[in-house]
Amino acid sequence: MAMGQKTKGDWNQVAGAVKEKFGEFTDDEMRQAEGNSQKLIGLIQKKSGQAWEQIEAFVQDACEKAGVPCSSLSQATSEYVESAGEAIQRGYEQTTQVIAKRPAESVVAALAIGLIGGVMIGISIAEARRPDPSWRNGWRS
Repeated sequence: MAMGQKTKGDWNQVAGAVKEKFGEFTDDEMRQAEGNSQKLIGLIQKKSGQAWEQIEAFVQDACEKAGVPCSSLSQATSEYVESAGEAIQRGYEQTTQVIAKRPAESVVAALAIGLIGGVMIGISIAEARRPDPSWRNGWRS
């Protein structure tokens, strides 16, 4: 899930400062630590071998230059994740209510989805097993 626009912009500024100073980080590595200053510090320490305190001071400075304290980045990210979790929980509760109200329709829908999925998988497996036509047997078919 993506972070909020403002938080993501702040994080991009911090990530840019890290890449500028250390230069050896990929975008994938930066995404692993996205919004979590402790993960970022650990990643930098692993790559650079510098002391935790030095890196922590650098990250704090980069966060302050971005206009947001690092604790705020982590807090904003955790709040976003928490709200996403609550939305998933609401969706789950709504689904269980629908199933409780209409169990027969729910079973039929699940069976239909399973049947359609099974047919699609079977067709794809059969297609993969079909031999490629060659010049010898291509004209016989």
